[in-house]
Amino acid sequence: MSVPSIYDVIVVGGGAAGIGAAIGARQANPRARILLVESEACLGGAATHRGVVTYCGLFTLEKHPRVAIGQIWSDLRRRLLDIQGTAETPVRHRGIFQVIDPECLKVVLDDLITEHNIEVLLHANVVGAHRSTRSSISSIEIQDRRGAHLVQGRAFVDCSGDGDLAYHGGASTRLGNHGNVNLGSLAIRFGGVAAGTKPTAAIWRQALINAKNDPNGPGATLKKVDSVLIQLPQSGHFVCFLPTASYDPTEAASITQAEISARKQAQQYLSILRGIPGHENMHIVSTGPNFGTRESRHVNAVYQLTENDIMTSAQFPDVIGLGAWASEFHDEKDPNWASTFRYTPGGCFEIPLRCLQSSDTNNLLVAGRCVDGDQYASGAIRVMGTALATGQAAGVAASLLADKGDDWTVSDVQECLKANGAFLDPSALPDAPPIS
Repeated sequence: MSVPSIYDVIVVGGGAAGIGAAIGARQANPRARILLVESEACLGGAATHRGVVTYCGLFTLEKHPRVAIGQIWSDLRRRLLDIQGTAETPVRHRGIFQVIDPECLKVVLDDLITEHNIEVLLHANVVGAHRSTRSSISSIEIQDRRGAHLVQGRAFVDCSGDGDLAYHGGASTRLGNHGNVNLGSLAIRFGGVAAGTKPTAAIWRQALINAKNDPNGPGATLKKVDSVLIQLPQSGHFVCFLPTASYDPTEAASITQAEISARKQAQQYLSILRGIPGHENMHIVSTGPNFGTRESRHVNAVYQLTENDIMTSAQFPDVIGLGAWASEFHDEKDPNWASTFRYTPGGCFEIPLRCLQSSDTNNLLVAGRCVDGDQYASGAIRVMGTALATGQAAGVAASLLADKGDDWTVSDVQECLKANGAFLDPSALPDAPPIS
């Protein structure tokens, strides 16, 4: 790839937030030079690297749901439907989500980024960053198999999920919240369930409870017995998120032990579930491949979104998107390894631009899991549907910053978002399609 001397916007992380950021940056400036840096072999983030085959946060959590994420989602949905990469109808299981086939998503995102003329570097890890002044980043250091390379930029968006860019760039960050980190889970994809068998989350849960209550059986040490159960649209495979561990996602030794433990747990779950009629020949198609991290580093932003904000439907003059997931925290201290799932009034809540803006680095924005929220607010804004919206807003702001310096306003960001079909008003959302 021919690398320009300076990119206008550099986005780190190619998951839902990174895709949103890259597209948002292009929407704000058709002439911008945009680079998307991804450490894995494909785009898609948790949906393709971690087996999280559900886009949550797309629909309000109400009796009669509405669509909370605008044109950026509807365009992606249309492309996925064209190749049978998603279902026509969303699914309700506590929250409401859209099932995504990861292999279809990979192809769709490749095409989408190409059409928006965004340069991509896969297999590229951010291992450093440099500041030009005390308050701004000038370049990032990326590592590939030829060594380290320096890439310069005017504005940066951290969508890494782990705050890698912010951390290496000397911005103020923290791991988790209040000494707590939302637990991660390993996805398991199962095949081999007999034709005509109709597994449900309730059936699997009861089998696991029975095994856990047998002190001499293989399930006495199970950590978790409850998970959503998802059937993929093309393969018919079933996906769940049962193996669980507490770990530091920024430390190799910690996550190594967690993944070894989780793979053993996966085999244990398989052994128990094979006892259900029609499951005798069930097998594991894949795990992960990476652990599903729910929380890592957050940037310390200009403003921290709080549990009180989302539970009181706080309104913000700098609203840039809507969150439509519950305040969900998976707590290691819970003896049943269950999770809280606190529904928000009105089914959604406003997200301000200030919680995407670094408090001490003026050309750094963040999106997705890196956004600044307290323990329960971060559990509500972390999901992939919401990450599309925070990513789009961060990309728009970064592109305006790169183009105009300090001569841009929150209104500029909001007008660009609305012109490109983003939803900012909770009272003016369209009805969702039928929910299954």
